[in-house]
This record gives sequence, structure tokens and C-alpha cells, in this order.
Amino acid sequence: IALPGGPGILEEITEVVSWSRVGQNNNPCIFFNTNNYYSLIEQFYDQMVSNEFLTQEDRNKILFSKSFKEIEEFIKNYKAPKIRTY
Repeated sequence: IALPGGPGILEEITEVVSWSRVGQNNNPCIFFNTNNYYSLIEQFYDQMVSNEFLTQEDRNKILFSKSFKEIEEFIKNYKAPKIRTY
């Protein structure tokens, strides 16, 4: 879970997202989006899907939310997608 922060937090959560795409992280990636802090990053990930640089399946591993209940449900119901192969 990435709380609002600076470049270090952004680098760390981006690395975790990358690890999940290649099977080194089977856990969900969550951006705690209080005050819409990460909304532009969320739009960027959606643009990656639109431009086919990120699959929708990989995008579904990432949650942007300001709701503790939604985060709890996402974690509770999360099933790691299949690992991407080339």
C-alpha cells in the first residue's frame, strides 16, 4: 500500500507493480488515493492500457482508492492473475 509521498514512494510502488507483472510479487498493489493524490498516476496507468503497454489483467492488480473498506475488500478477494509469458 502506497501512502501519499514523494518520489521515493512512487519509485517503490512502481517497482512492486513491475514485479507483479513478472511473477515476483503475487500481492495486490494499492495506492491510497486520499484527496485524489494519485489520480494522475491512475490516469497514466489507464493510458498504458489504452496504448497497449499494459494489459487490462495487469491493470486489475492495481487499486487506487481512498476507502479503507474498498481496500480491505480488494485485499480479501484478491487472486493473483497468471504470470505473463513471452
